Amino acid sequence: MSQARDFQGGKAFGLLKAPQEERLEEINQQLLEDPKYSTDEDLPSQLEAFKRKYMQFNLNGNGDIDIVSLKRMLEKPGVPKTHLELKKLTGKVSGGSGETFSYPDFLRMMLGKRSAILKMILMYEEKAREQEKPTAMGNAISDT
Repeated sequence: MSQARDFQGGKAFGLLKAPQEERLEEINQQLLEDPKYSTDEDLPSQLEAFKRKYMQFNLNGNGDIDIVSLKRMLEKPGVPKTHLELKKLTGKVSGGSGETFSYPDFLRMMLGKRSAILKMILMYEEKAREQEKPTAMGNAISDT
């Protein structure tokens, strides 16, 4: 009754995420071809950032972000929310259709006018990455 264990979780996780990334990329392509977004500056890089962020919190690859994933997304930059606030936010993003939201819902929110909370998450994370970058010391040793 020995049970074989697969210790290659990273490889299996990558195989799970590959089809999800393809589906999200197809949705991004549709938006890039949509005349409604033709005037948006830097749309390809924005969509790539949104895709990475969505995949980061949709760990099971089911296509939707639920309240628990949204809670983690908001806690990471230090913006914790109550369960009721999360339900309201999820309802706004999904158009009131439930306690999860899809990638197209996420994109509509991020590219629309009412995207303050999740845009704030991306902004904080970008600033955190910039602060982590080491700065060059220049000729500090030869100056002494």
